[in-house]
Amino acid sequence: MLLYDIDVITPSSLDEALEILSSRKGRVKVVAGGTDLIIQMKDGIIPRMDLLNIYGLDELRYIKLDDNDVIRIGALTSFSEIAGSEIIRRYAKILAEAASTVGSIQIMNKASIGGNIVNASPAADSLPPLYALDAIVKVASSRGFREVPIESFYRGYKKLDLAEDELVCEVRLRAMSDDEDGVFLKHGLRLGDAIAVVNAAIWVKRDNRSGLFSDARVALGAVAPTVVRARRCEQLIINRRLDDDSMWSAARAVLESISPIDDVRGSAEYRREMSVNLVYMGLWELTHRSG
Repeated sequence: MLLYDIDVITPSSLDEALEILSSRKGRVKVVAGGTDLIIQMKDGIIPRMDLLNIYGLDELRYIKLDDNDVIRIGALTSFSEIAGSEIIRRYAKILAEAASTVGSIQIMNKASIGGNIVNASPAADSLPPLYALDAIVKVASSRGFREVPIESFYRGYKKLDLAEDELVCEVRLRAMSDDEDGVFLKHGLRLGDAIAVVNAAIWVKRDNRSGLFSDARVALGAVAPTVVRARRCEQLIINRRLDDDSMWSAARAVLESISPIDDVRGSAEYRREMSVNLVYMGLWELTHRSG
């Protein structure tokens, strides 16, 4: 599909962008880096419409740690900026690990975390870490702002809690403390610049007296219509002495939470096996780090 005659509207501020979204509700599509949107529009996957180009809104490009130990990431922050941020590497390292895998350097420089969230691919590399870190999505419109927990933001495959006159402006997550740890894992068909066949993020909180994990979150992508939390797996991690057998038992419990399909990157059965293997690998790494 040719796009040469599409109108591209470029606002100079967030307020102007929100006014345009409100006045042209349903008739413009927000674009930032465009690494997914433009391809999908050319291929006819999404409807052809005029574009609201917000890439120049630097007010949505930041990484901040506030006085309440909350990390705030502007929606236009690129994955290169996230991967290299000292704040993210220190206080949300699962997200930093994921950001470094989203694609080539060119994609990392252009793609934004807000675009990755709104594109809503179940294989998106930023989403399992955001689920594991219990992130909050801040949404803006001319009516004001509202905040949505990341799990509630997705209502099904490519279905979002986002109105036609709203855009994602910020992601918030609590900074990890010294008694917390995590790991991001990804399996693709090649070593670099690959869409995930399966990806996973594990976050744990350690009880310093017992040495056990007092809390845990396990999130997997590319194995269901949306990213999923493996809650039965989490139950088998918390307050248990983890040896090799119990780690395998916890890893196999992810099968209760996922519903993979066959596609060009792998069969459903392959994804089930890789999900178990990735979670076991993550648990092995976390338990050996903690001693």
